[in-house]
Amino acid sequence: VEERLGNYTAAKSLYSASLRLEPSAPTLVAYALLELNHPQYSEERSPTTNITNKQANFTLVNGLFEEALLLDPRNGPAYNAYGNAEARRGNIEEARAIFQRGVLANCSDAASIYHGYGMLELSCGNVEEARKILHQGLESVRQNQDQIFSDIPNRDRAKFLSHTLGMLELNSNRPSVALEIFQEGIERCGNSSRLLLGAALCEMRLGKDEGARSLFERAVVADKTHAEAWQAWGVMETRAGNFKRASAIFQRGIKHAPKHASLWHGYATLEAKRGKIMNARTLFAAGLQKAKSQQYSLFQGWATLELRAGNYQAARKLISEALTRNKKNGRGWIIAAQIEEQDGHSGLVSLLLRRGIECDPNDAELYRELGEYFVRQGKIDDAREVFEKGMDVNPMYAP
Repeated sequence: VEERLGNYTAAKSLYSASLRLEPSAPTLVAYALLELNHPQYSEERSPTTNITNKQANFTLVNGLFEEALLLDPRNGPAYNAYGNAEARRGNIEEARAIFQRGVLANCSDAASIYHGYGMLELSCGNVEEARKILHQGLESVRQNQDQIFSDIPNRDRAKFLSHTLGMLELNSNRPSVALEIFQEGIERCGNSSRLLLGAALCEMRLGKDEGARSLFERAVVADKTHAEAWQAWGVMETRAGNFKRASAIFQRGIKHAPKHASLWHGYATLEAKRGKIMNARTLFAAGLQKAKSQQYSLFQGWATLELRAGNYQAARKLISEALTRNKKNGRGWIIAAQIEEQDGHSGLVSLLLRRGIECDPNDAELYRELGEYFVRQGKIDDAREVFEKGMDVNPMYAP
């Protein structure tokens, strides 16, 4: 509770007290993740912006993870969190070794390990290896599911990995293969809203809007609070020019999931596309009142609206609010740079994009934007260097 309220010092004290009473793997992992996500003591100064950033105590973090695995050597989520922590630091080989330890440990809940391991390889551009790992994980989980058909945890894990593998194939531009995976998952696990949504996205990619529409409907019937399904359906109808239908879908989605910023954002974007700018502003403002998370996306969307209208001062204020709430969102820094460039302050563009890269170093789009800015400035060598760094960060990036 204290961690969710932002009282991180109090949360650390409570985790420490809990561990003194009775050490447990879940508490150790939670403590490690808190230190990773909200460090409070060690600090480092950025050489380019001279801004002081707090840095996690990685010796403490690694010690907490290792102690968790010592207490519970078959704790799948602990291996996953540990591996992801090393990956975030750029320690790819260490992360890979941790995930391999988890696979060999034959954990009762291994789905998260296979997911994390697969995503690690995918981030390195090893698509085939990621595909192999996810297939292996799904087969393992399904074997357990077949042995105990009524085992709900195993069924949920199978849904999870089916969705992960299906999305990998969809994002690899193999919608037909992805659709087969989603359909098999639905047949084996029942009407999962996430799997139905995945299948709908495949049908949409294949140009089969009617099939997609039917699956979207099934997804929201299975879970009427599934905001992502409402949003994707509304976006499809918007792109097809079915504005009246899209408006009705967004309204239904907001009725059932009013706290999800994505629905307010989608509805506001629809109204802006219809030329109803005041309606769009009203929806962004209402979303900020209702949404409990991801408010930065609403500020960001509103800033984009004002940028397109040439209201640079309003756009600047809105994007500042967005970045205050989430400085690790690369798209926000890109919009901030676009505002300054269009308002005639081109000298700030490079500074803003470099700051964005510091805050979100794995966002390849930031490198592309900075490289293209250097091209416009005639700085070809600088552009080449930035593009090469972006390719190293995400070899799979294709705008």
